[in-house]
Amino acid sequence: MLGIQSVASYLPKGRVDNLEQADRFETDREFVEQKIGVATLPRFEDTDSVVSACVAAFDRLCGKANIDKSEIECVVLCTQNPDKGGLPHNSALVHAALELPEECACFDIGLGCSGYVYGLSVIQSFMAANRMKRGLFFTCDPYSRILDHDDKNTCLLFGDAASVTLISETPRYTLATAKFSTKGAGSDALQKTANGLEMNGRAVFNFALQDVPKQIKRTLVSAELTADDIDLFLLHQGSRFMLENTIKRAGIPAEKAPIRLSATGNTVSSSIPLLLEEELDNRPRRILMSGFGVGLSWATAIYEEVKSS
Repeated sequence: MLGIQSVASYLPKGRVDNLEQADRFETDREFVEQKIGVATLPRFEDTDSVVSACVAAFDRLCGKANIDKSEIECVVLCTQNPDKGGLPHNSALVHAALELPEECACFDIGLGCSGYVYGLSVIQSFMAANRMKRGLFFTCDPYSRILDHDDKNTCLLFGDAASVTLISETPRYTLATAKFSTKGAGSDALQKTANGLEMNGRAVFNFALQDVPKQIKRTLVSAELTADDIDLFLLHQGSRFMLENTIKRAGIPAEKAPIRLSATGNTVSSSIPLLLEEELDNRPRRILMSGFGVGLSWATAIYEEVKSS
């Protein structure tokens, strides 16, 4: 059965001091630290790109897992801000940079904060349907490219990162169940405009508090589980205040749901794999992941550890 074997990430060297940004916007520093929860933000430098960040994440993955590039049969990349405007598809550019075999399927998917949970299901289903054994799922969404740098609602929040997940027939975790939802009528809550990224923070906050906990609870019920049966809850790292309230509304024990965005900010589709990479060595038995945001789109999945034979 296909599933998650290993995860690695990449954070660019460029950094923005978020407290200095708060001063620039005449915003209270305590609000930035306690409510947004972000002290520094990783930012792409001029030499960074979606492709180079994905390659850097792959290089780190090679230090964790024995990878024969000739065996990679599939590459999927989740991004909404691709290099070269998305033409050619960036997964093909990653394919070239890694010198992968021609007998390798490559395609991009355009999802944001729900992208990791969606993307895992997409690549696993595609590989299973085509009897593939080893694939790579990348995430990279440099929102810094589309920020309006005079907009405090977004400049204080979003950071750049990349991740890669090795999907294989010798997984550590396999999918147990998942649910997916979309509220396209609310898509204007977070959108790209002529001025850059525009966000209705109140609408996004209400969506996270109202819709996400319901889906988490439905996913648990469908799996015949309770929050007590889950060892780790990995929720999209939107903002500290939003996370704290979503966790509470969902009935999740706070100690099981890490909040770690102080040095990363909201890294969109990369936020969950950044958490997952840190937690894998702790060997949680069951992991619930929930991604939610732009679209409006949200998805929740439960992964279970593969028992040793």
